[in-house]
Amino acid sequence: MSDDYSTLTHVSPVLTNERLSAALSDWFKRPFTFTHWEYVSETGKGDSYLSELIRIRIHGTDENNVPNHVQVILKSIPKSIARRLTFRSHEFFKNEITFYEKVLPALLDFQSTKDVKDPFDKYTKMFFSYCDGINDVLCLEDASLYQFGSAVRQEGIDLEHCKLTFKVLAQYHALSFAMKDQKPEEFGKIKTQLTEVYYHDRLWGWYERFWKRISGIAIDAVEKEYPDSIYVEKVKEFAVPERYKYMIEAATKTDETGVISHGDSWTNNFLYKYVDGNPVDAKIIDFQLARCATPVLDLSFMTYACTTQDLREKHYDDLLKYYYEVLSSQIRDLGSDPDKLYPWDLFMSEMKKYSYFGLAFSFESTPFIVLAPEDAINMEMTGDKGMNIEDVWQVGPFKTKEGRLREANNVKHCVDRGYI
Repeated sequence: MSDDYSTLTHVSPVLTNERLSAALSDWFKRPFTFTHWEYVSETGKGDSYLSELIRIRIHGTDENNVPNHVQVILKSIPKSIARRLTFRSHEFFKNEITFYEKVLPALLDFQSTKDVKDPFDKYTKMFFSYCDGINDVLCLEDASLYQFGSAVRQEGIDLEHCKLTFKVLAQYHALSFAMKDQKPEEFGKIKTQLTEVYYHDRLWGWYERFWKRISGIAIDAVEKEYPDSIYVEKVKEFAVPERYKYMIEAATKTDETGVISHGDSWTNNFLYKYVDGNPVDAKIIDFQLARCATPVLDLSFMTYACTTQDLREKHYDDLLKYYYEVLSSQIRDLGSDPDKLYPWDLFMSEMKKYSYFGLAFSFESTPFIVLAPEDAINMEMTGDKGMNIEDVWQVGPFKTKEGRLREANNVKHCVDRGYI
């Protein structure tokens, strides 16, 4: 970290004083001049694989020389060329910046024409963006200023966290359903702006070896925790290379039930506000995998990435009902009829049809979720050649019974529900 606080060009050459002055002026809605920046903190090891993150304050003065500042999370593309190429960082940056510059504003503009009791505002605001494939930067207002912070990733979230997460996803998904119903052409335009960055024919070579690794970890977990059971048989049928084709189908099906979905709804990407230790509100962050697809992809991944078997056994059906109630009432508030756009029976049939997506994606997320912070994968990479992600994400079988059960019970739930 440089000691020069008069410029940020050492973080990225595009963060010129002129551009920062313009961003401050846009933010405060009057002329501002950038003066200096201030380092606040890192954001935690293991929190980001595709970008480099720091928390800083950007200071300036207005035309009367009155100072003010914005505190942001500055997200920049890795300086290491090898890391940038290995993780295809630019594609993810480009997709998220497109989401913030074009897709989200269109959804919010549509919402602003409605009289909504509880409008969707559970995102962090963009302060600055730049995208050229080499110097990509995204600065977002720091939600910790409003007392939002992360839940503990390793433990699985409880019912209250879960309800808040389902609520914010329902409010977010409702915007797409209503906009598509009332302004189909405009919705059609924004959904084509996004690029599928994870499940696509062109990416199989990038993902194939890693899929084999994580499938092996899932099979190992089920064999050890549920030996000689139907779950072993089912996970072996499920965890095959062909599964990726089904993932593509789910991720790229944008027709009648397609919404602008989050795409990466695991614990790290929700922030919670607490009062007396209890969660009272949630925000969504990190839209790098945003896509147009059935809302079930977000729900099923959130379920298998974030919840425990105990919570599912007690509350799964109620949580689905709760999500649907919030979604329906929000769609009505936005002026459309949920019974026509996404009736309960269609929602339940899609849960059955597409929940496999959350399970397959959890094969990747669960080994990372249960990693202790000190075991987080070292992202230092040298050279100017991309590597295969399987050579970098060298996760092995779960070391603990708890870890294995977290994975094996996802499989058990899918089998017991008839999803796979």
